[in-house]
Amino acid sequence: MQHDAAAWLLEIALALRVFGPDVVRGCRRLLTAGVRIGITQLTSGRTPNRASERQREVS
Repeated sequence: MQHDAAAWLLEIALALRVFGPDVVRGCRRLLTAGVRIGITQLTSGRTPNRASERQREVS
């Protein structure tokens, strides 16, 4: 039974070593894309209307 557990742990460690860097890189790319989308939505959302600001100052 211990031989099976050791082999299982070795397989898991090998899989983490092989695929871990790719998973981390993929997560970083997704987070970067999410931040870009969020910034784009915040900056391109609603532009202030300068005419209405002038009308407020006059009134």
